[in-house]
Amino acid sequence: MSQTTKIMDGPAGSPRPLGRLPLTRRLLLRSGSGVIAGAALAGSALSGCSLLETAPVQRDGSGNDQSPDAPKGKEAPSLAAQVEAGKLPPVAERMPAKPLVVEPIESVGRYGGTWQSAMITQEDASWLGTAIGYEPLVRWTREWTGSAGTDEIIPNVCEAFEELEGGKVFEFTLRQGLRWSDGEPCTAEDFRYAYEDISIYPEMHPGGIYSLWLSPDTERPAELTVVDETKIRFTFTAPKPGFLNEIASGLAMVLPKHYFQQFHPKYNKEVDKLVKEARLNDWIQLMENKAEPWMNADVPTLNAWRLITPLGEGTSVIAERNPYYWKTDPDGSQLPYIDKIQCEVLLDVEVELLKIVNGELDLQMRNFGTVRNKPVVARGQQEGDYRMFTVGATGTNTMVIGFNQTLKDQAKRELYANKDFRVGLSYAINRQRIIDTVYAGQGKPWQGAPLEGDPVYDEEFGTQYTEYSEAKANEHLDAAGHTERDGDGYRLADGKRIIIPVVVNSAMPDHVDAFELIKEDWKAVGVELQQQRVSETLYWERVEANQAECSSWTGGDFEIRATQGSNHYFLPTNPRGASRYGNTWALWYSTDGKEGEEPPAPVKKQLELFDRMRTTYDAEVATKLGQEIISLAKDLFVYVGICTPPEQYGIVKNTMKNVPEGVPGSVGYMAPGPSNPEHFYFTA
Repeated sequence: MSQTTKIMDGPAGSPRPLGRLPLTRRLLLRSGSGVIAGAALAGSALSGCSLLETAPVQRDGSGNDQSPDAPKGKEAPSLAAQVEAGKLPPVAERMPAKPLVVEPIESVGRYGGTWQSAMITQEDASWLGTAIGYEPLVRWTREWTGSAGTDEIIPNVCEAFEELEGGKVFEFTLRQGLRWSDGEPCTAEDFRYAYEDISIYPEMHPGGIYSLWLSPDTERPAELTVVDETKIRFTFTAPKPGFLNEIASGLAMVLPKHYFQQFHPKYNKEVDKLVKEARLNDWIQLMENKAEPWMNADVPTLNAWRLITPLGEGTSVIAERNPYYWKTDPDGSQLPYIDKIQCEVLLDVEVELLKIVNGELDLQMRNFGTVRNKPVVARGQQEGDYRMFTVGATGTNTMVIGFNQTLKDQAKRELYANKDFRVGLSYAINRQRIIDTVYAGQGKPWQGAPLEGDPVYDEEFGTQYTEYSEAKANEHLDAAGHTERDGDGYRLADGKRIIIPVVVNSAMPDHVDAFELIKEDWKAVGVELQQQRVSETLYWERVEANQAECSSWTGGDFEIRATQGSNHYFLPTNPRGASRYGNTWALWYSTDGKEGEEPPAPVKKQLELFDRMRTTYDAEVATKLGQEIISLAKDLFVYVGICTPPEQYGIVKNTMKNVPEGVPGSVGYMAPGPSNPEHFYFTA
């Protein structure tokens, strides 16, 4: 835009180009740009397509794309100055004997700059963990595909690792000379302390030790052997599938003993004084408070940036470079490149969106990245000086509808347990109308089945009963035995109108909108839908209490290495998630038959296969077992799905380099962590 409009900007009254004015909340909402009016956007988005793409906007060549000619050096100038002043030892003395060398995505970078970021309330703290806190013992490769094996796992904090004795023993070689951010050595003793004095310490786990640490056959904790100062070994009594996979998903395995031992009675006999000073109940509560992620700036870290202003002590979380960070670029220069992270704590997504289109955030993903907001973000690329990058879809479906087959009401239980009834309702849904109206044309009709590319992908599962056909819907509903209708055309069961009350989380507006359309579809085939919108807290209260007849959620993945627990979308392994369709079955499984009720034979077969899959170390064999489970899930058809989830997106300023063009969307991948944010840099 060449035209300039005079806008008085403070006492000086200097004009600014209209196109560079910060966009205000009022302007954004008034412009018809769609933060709220998602359906209105769908038409324009579909006709132009470009507003729903993430291809970078072409710049005029005047952007800051070149690094300065000044020599980079082996460390950041600010740290070199501290060395010169005698406040820090030389960089060679601060690094391990063998630093991890990070190969750049684009190019070797330069030092400097502040990464401006944001999070939505303190509940969004996991963004800090994935963006600047992903430093597990072993990590995912950037090219992660989600395979069941360990071929996509590489050393990180450790220098090397080995899987021994068929998966019973895991040995890790640590980096000699590794140091915490306060300069203290990080050794095998810190790993021993974290494991024996925290992770499996009986007093800290009255409800039981986390299953990752337990041998699958004996339920006893693994034995940790400290071979020497830089080598540790975990020994299980049987092969432990998924052990490395879960560590790579960001599991913390090390703590600075020199800091945390003061809060532990084993090392500090006067810890009760500290408890009393903190006005807490016991040392366990004190320990948990001190270890709360991102809430304590005193905790030494191995992260690229050390916490300066913790969460809860201001409007932003601030972290500055760790002078003892243990990675370098190929030139041998210490990382990170970026000096500081400033993550502002915002109250709602609209403010985050405004900051993005105003060019105030450097790299951001999550929260704002919806289909409704995509055209707004796409339009703002040139003025905001950013590009969009792809984030893979999360889960298997935008919405799955679960019919509770374990209700106390026997009549309703039989109604929902009838597969013909569920199939008929599935055929009755006009999925393409929902896709076009609610999801801006993104996605295709799909059941709650694994997506293409997944090791247990089954196309027939995903596409079955997704055709929109009133004729087929009526055929199956008739076959379910509900041929009689009342005067308004609604089907009857035991002489009463069939009414399905659906519990919906009001924080999922797309589900609320979709059910308004489904209500019309089901009415056309003689079934009444009553939507009950409730808060998430009340939603879970009803679902977990086995009170919800029907409820919705987004569809989760199937995991061969069951670390994140989404498998309950396919079989009742988790009493919480599986409660949407099989509450008492899940209780039966999780309590070894002490509670709940024994499930039908096909479900029991699934659970038997699941137990075998979880304890099978061979990835190929485990995958085949997973495929058998999915085949049974296809036949059982416990969920009615709507469509594949749309691809997500993030934004990054054009001046920030080494950021990939796309990242996986899986929760377990911890994006953007495996992309090595420590080597992101600014050209100016």
